[in-house]
Amino acid sequence: MTTPASPETTATPDLITGMLVDKFEVDRAAVASDALMTDLLVDSLMAVELAVTLKDELGVAVTEDELRELSFAEFSSRVDARRGR
Repeated sequence: MTTPASPETTATPDLITGMLVDKFEVDRAAVASDALMTDLLVDSLMAVELAVTLKDELGVAVTEDELRELSFAEFSSRVDARRGR
């Protein structure tokens, strides 16, 4: 039996991709480095929910502006830095 990877050992982009796909039903193929977060999160409620999920699961606070202005790669990098990795 394989043990699932924990958030502590999983790369930040993989964690965020998993959240987008599993919780928000974003097509995995759409999650590319240059994809804008606003294209992945189609409404402001999704952005708020992702911010809450990141805070709850990773202890990382993000702003609505970050979710509106950054690409997936830029956003993942900021979240990763705040995780202290």
